[in-house]
This record gives sequence, structure tokens and C-alpha cells, in this order.
Amino acid sequence: MNNHFFKLSGVALAVATCLSSNVWAADPATDAQDVAELRKQLGELNNRYEAQSATLQSLAQRLQQLENSGQGQARPMHAVNKTVVAADTSTTQTTSDESRPEQVTNEPVVKEAPASRSAEAVYREQNALFNKTFTLETGISYSHSDRRQLTLEGFLALDAIFLGNIKLDRIKSDIVQLDVTGRYGVTDRLQFDFNAPFLYRNSTFESSGVGGSASTLGERDVSNADIGDVSAGAYYRLFPETPTSPDIVLNVRVKAPTGKDPYGIKFTKVGDVSAPNDLPTGNGLWSLSTGLTFVKTIDPAILFANIGYSHNFSRKFSDISGTPGDKVSGEIDLGDSYQLGGGFAFALSDRMSTSMSYAHRFSHKARIKQAGQGWNSVTGSDASAGSLNFGITYAMSDKLSMVANVGMGVTPDAPDVTVGIKFPYNF
Repeated sequence: MNNHFFKLSGVALAVATCLSSNVWAADPATDAQDVAELRKQLGELNNRYEAQSATLQSLAQRLQQLENSGQGQARPMHAVNKTVVAADTSTTQTTSDESRPEQVTNEPVVKEAPASRSAEAVYREQNALFNKTFTLETGISYSHSDRRQLTLEGFLALDAIFLGNIKLDRIKSDIVQLDVTGRYGVTDRLQFDFNAPFLYRNSTFESSGVGGSASTLGERDVSNADIGDVSAGAYYRLFPETPTSPDIVLNVRVKAPTGKDPYGIKFTKVGDVSAPNDLPTGNGLWSLSTGLTFVKTIDPAILFANIGYSHNFSRKFSDISGTPGDKVSGEIDLGDSYQLGGGFAFALSDRMSTSMSYAHRFSHKARIKQAGQGWNSVTGSDASAGSLNFGITYAMSDKLSMVANVGMGVTPDAPDVTVGIKFPYNF
């Protein structure tokens, strides 16, 4: 606007100077017509200047409204940085005879900056990345649990002396899991994925009080490796993110009982240590889960939260007994579960980000029904598992990323520690 002002002011000054010179140098009677003509030209220039100023002010107000309302930004969930590109204006040339008003040739256009790779990795982990591409993710994780249980066999004498056997049982469990996951974004609102896990489990069963001596410790190791329960899921974006509301995504997942189920595995006793002959790699039941994920970008941070519900369908088995030599048919109904979680991610750079989250799962008691009997709840089968997770994502290239995380259990029902690393590759 300043350039237009100086151009028009210069023309006006030149005309005024010429007018002044003519007034003083020329004959008033002879140049009266020229003075009137010059005044007319000066009035026309002033009118053009006022019209041009009004046009520029209108364009500036329009651009400010677009920036404030976010009109046309169509913000993707993974975009962290944005830029607004204003319209270009073209000016016409001014000849020595007269000056022409400038013409505005383009309307204001709002464009997006390239998406942050680190933000894409965060959205892929916490939600879904609707980018119409196929992603193959390979990951490996390790979890460790250590459980102790005190068993008293006897009675109290005089309310202070315990007579009987005291046993301290301990179970140490280590699980190494290899996951292969494929994701495909069908549209900018719909994505499907498929997950196939392979598990190696090793558990150590320890029992004190072997042979009637409290200082004697018995131990037995059991290990197994097999495919786990495969699952498939769909993600649908209900509402895209806006400047004032989060992105809301609905997810639905189905899990199939492809792993080795825990029912019918026999327990044998070696010495005074009782342990299963094999270890399961799945729960043996079909399950259906659904939930909502909320994601809000507050540059340079990303906030996310989720709620979920999982239902396990009951199933009949030909043998649910763990006693060697016994075969008892029955039906198993694992308890439904609810999950709450939330956290944030912070972009350290275009390629790296760090995250922290908390997840808690509440599981109802399981029920069992033997052949010819009614349903009975399994004591101690309900659980409340909470874990605190820390992660870091790094975009190694435009197609390959690395996601590492560490989880710590904060309740007895959660694994003590979980460590994992994943490598998503975009085709």
C-alpha cells in the first residue's frame, strides 16, 4: 500500500508543480483553459487513489478473516506446521502521459506446509494415518513379569503362633513377541490393518518349603513358541481436526483365536513344584473391540486420548481340566474389559519426537461352566492393569521410521517392564 501511495503522490506532486509553474509563468487569460484541465486531471488521480486504497484495504481485511477463521485450510491430522501464502498482485506500467490503476489478479490462497515426519509417526502409533498408502511395520517387544504368592497351610494357635507349612511361590515370566502389521489407507477417512504376532514364552516356577524345609527352593522352567492371536481392524475418521476441536476416529477390531489356548493344559508336579506342561500363546476366544481416539495438534505438541471396550465371546472346549488324566468339557467366558488412556507427544525436530502416555485396563471376572453345571465365576480372574509408557520416534528417511518405547507397570496386574521397537515402512 505504501508503494501505491508513493507512486500516486509523485504523480500528483508533478502535476501540482507543473500547475504552479504554469500559473506563475503563463498569462492568466491565455492559460485559464490549461489550468482547468490540469485541475480536472488532478481530481481524477485523487479519485483513482481513493478507489485503489479502498480495494487494498478490502483485500487486507479478507486475508485477515481467512487467517482467523481457518477457511480452506483442510488441516490434516498429522500436520504440525502451517503457512499461509497470500495472493500476489500485479501492477500496470505508468506512462509519461497518465498513470493506470493497479489490477488485482489473484485471490488469496491458503496452502499447507509439508507434514512433519515425526508427527506422522506419532499419529500412526496413537491413531491412524489416512494418507492412502500401504505401510508394512515389523516390530519386536520384550516384557517381564515377576509374581510372588504366599501360601499358608495350617492354623493359628493362641492367635499368635502359626502351626503348619509356609510356602512362597514365585512365577517369573518373559515374553518375546514379533509383530508384522500391514496398514492401508483406502481414503482420507478410512484405513484397514492386519496384525500377525509370533510369541516365545518362558516361565520359571519357584516354590519354597520343598521337602518340609522353609529354606529349600524348588524350580522348574517351561517354554513355548507359537503364533499368537491374529487380528484385523478398521479406523474411520468421524470428525476431522479443526482449530477448536480434536480429530475423532472410531476404531473396530476383531481378534481370532489362532494361538494356542490355555484350556486343557495339564499341570504336573515335579518334587513339590507344580507347573504346566506347556504355555499358551492366545486366549482361545473370539473378541470384538471398539473405541474412540481423540487427537489435537497444538504446535509443536500433539495431545491424544482414547477410550475402548472389548468383548470376548464364550466358547465351548472339549477339555478344560488341568489335572492329568482328567478330561472335562465345558464353556469359557472371559470377562469384558474397558480401557482408558491418554498422553502427549512433543516434536523435537522435523524427524524426531518424544511421547509419554498412560493406559489403564479394567477386566471383569471370567466365568466357567462345566458340562451339566451352571456358570461359576473364577476367583481372582478380574484385573486392573495400568502402565506408564515413554516413547521416541525417528524418521530415518522419507519412507522408513523407527519407533521405540518403554513401559512400566504401576499396578500388580500389569507387566513389570515392556521394551519394544518398530520399523514402519511406507510404500
